[in-house]
Amino acid sequence: MLLGAMPDESAAALLLPTAKTRATDFSIAAIMARGAGSPQSCTRPPSVHSTSNDEQIHDDHLSRLSSPGLDDGLEDDDIEVDVEICSDGAPSPRPNKIKMLRESPPISDCGSEAAETDRISPDLVLDRPVSKTKILCNCEELVNIECHLETKDLWDKFHDLGTEMIITKSGRRMFPTLRVSFTGVRPEQRYAVILDIVPVDNKRYRYAYHRSSWLVAGKADPPAPCRLYTHPDSPFTGEQLRKQVVSFEKVKLTNNEMDKHGHIVLNSMHRYQPRIHLVKWKDHTGPVTDLEQEQYRSFIFPETVFTAVTAYQNQLITKLKIDSN
Repeated sequence: MLLGAMPDESAAALLLPTAKTRATDFSIAAIMARGAGSPQSCTRPPSVHSTSNDEQIHDDHLSRLSSPGLDDGLEDDDIEVDVEICSDGAPSPRPNKIKMLRESPPISDCGSEAAETDRISPDLVLDRPVSKTKILCNCEELVNIECHLETKDLWDKFHDLGTEMIITKSGRRMFPTLRVSFTGVRPEQRYAVILDIVPVDNKRYRYAYHRSSWLVAGKADPPAPCRLYTHPDSPFTGEQLRKQVVSFEKVKLTNNEMDKHGHIVLNSMHRYQPRIHLVKWKDHTGPVTDLEQEQYRSFIFPETVFTAVTAYQNQLITKLKIDSN
């Protein structure tokens, strides 16, 4: 039977593939469709679902190309995802759907990148020594008083190498010695000058001889109760403080927690920061034991930070001490 003589329904049945029968290049329906010049008979309409998947895969590929290392540990809260990339609606337009929140480091005025510490984790930032001194003062009258570290050049030399202070059971004097002077004091006012030494951090250290450097060895030992060492010549008048240098040459450091001689108790292989306190004198019934009960101002010199040891670890410190005595 010829195609032209066939009924319309029979022709449609041969030309259009059914849901169960799919036209192939070698089927009768495909050959007849080409002969009749009808391209629709062998062309399957595109699948919307397939196109959507291809679109999604293409978007994901572009996102990975534009964001290298994104899968290498980037947290969920570090990226901003466009809502359209996750929705079931119409495909969103390009460009990329992922926007990086971690921008490049800012450029300084001189054109260089910001300091490396800007990208260091907070834990590492907290372990580094603070360069600025913290001012502690609870008395307006003492705000304008300044304290000056004598023999600062010597302290700087030790600080560059990593200052070490010997501690013994019977007590050992400090070297370099803490010597300070004051300006801005009132001549008629009386003051007490007090020293205390506090831990720099909560770590214990060890000296690595093969690297000639100090390394963190673990958590700090429980600290001994902080002792306040009042200079034996206290109280000073303001006139005296303006004319003389206050030296803490008699203070001793010990590792004996049972010490009863007033020495400052420290733990070996721990780092410490000395502090100078100028206390406004009042009629006391005894020595100052609690600064918070007094009117005072504290002075901290970062170059006086030291590591307490029972024997010198760095040979350069030993040599510098011999040369300085």
